[in-house]
Amino acid sequence: MAAPIEQKAVAAPGATLVFGYLSGLLIEVIPWLKDNLTPDQQMNLPIILAFLASGLAAYLAPHTSRPDLAPVPAEPAQRQAAHARQPPP
Repeated sequence: MAAPIEQKAVAAPGATLVFGYLSGLLIEVIPWLKDNLTPDQQMNLPIILAFLASGLAAYLAPHTSRPDLAPVPAEPAQRQAAHARQPPP
């Protein structure tokens, strides 16, 4: 049985692609950006905006519950406490 795709894993790459292309398109469409940014800034702006958008998207994306995974074992401190309660032989 296939598990659902985790939304946090999809949000960051999706936002990177969308915002990278949109910011590159904005530089070509808006004359002010093309005239007032240096060539280095024009190349780096899509990368910076895509990076910021991907971080924000990954942070805001909801966590996908995965009940199909194996249960988490007890914490080591809980296991030690359980062994400490047993009477010596």
